[in-house]
Parts: sequence; C-alpha cells; structure tokens
Amino acid sequence: MIKTTLRILTLSASMLTVGLWAAEPAPAAAPKQQKLIKVCSINTAAGFQEFQANVQVMQAQRQKVIDANIAYEKETDAKKKKDLKVKLDELLAKLNEDNQKMLQAYGFSLDRSYTVAVEKADVYMLVSDEEAAKFEQAEAAAPKK
Repeated sequence: MIKTTLRILTLSASMLTVGLWAAEPAPAAAPKQQKLIKVCSINTAAGFQEFQANVQVMQAQRQKVIDANIAYEKETDAKKKKDLKVKLDELLAKLNEDNQKMLQAYGFSLDRSYTVAVEKADVYMLVSDEEAAKFEQAEAAAPKK
C-alpha cells in the first residue's frame, strides 16, 4: 500500500509541478473526456502567497515521505527498519492529514494536477512621494476608459 501511495504522490507531484506554475490552460493534447473545472478562487496577493507556501510545504512533506520510504526499503537491520517504518507511517499520516486540510481549504489535493489561470495582475513599483504625486496627477488628467 505504501508503494502505491508513494507512486501516486510522485506522479501527482510531477503533474502538479508542471501544471500549477504554468499559469495557462491545459494543453490541447489533453484527452477530450477531461476538462478543467474551477476549484477555488484566491482574490488577494496575500492569499495566493499563502496558497503557494502551503503547496511548497506539501511538496516538501511528500519528498520526506519518499526519502523515508527509500531509507526503509534499503535498510537491512531489523530494528532500524522497524524504527524507519514508524517514522514513515508518522510522515505519511501527517501528509494525508495536511492533504485533507488543503482539500477543504482550496479544493487542492496531491493526487490531482492543477493549472493556475492568472485573470488579473497588478504591477507595483517603489517611488518617492514626489514621483507618486506626479503619477497621480497624470492619471487624474488622463481620459478615463
């Protein structure tokens, strides 16, 4: 069961890494029976930063599970193998628990692939008070669209 779970996690992580940060719709080569559905909207930059941080935590936890499983599989000493099994089970339980939290919060799960579509982007720059005043005057003088 652990090997199957790890294979699913590895596969989903590779799909997540490719799809999550691409910020564009699924490629045209996707099977016709599949379609994109919106699972959540994040309306603030801070909210998206939190989401990204949470995804990175999940990916790090997944990698720890993979590493722990590799160590467990390689170990030949029975006592050490038993200790590694306990550690692996704890890591896997924590990963599954956090995966459920992400599913509830964002509709996000490690066993799915995702695409982020950027619908709005605000670009900011640091300026002095004087520069800000000039930009505000220029913006106020410009015809509204």
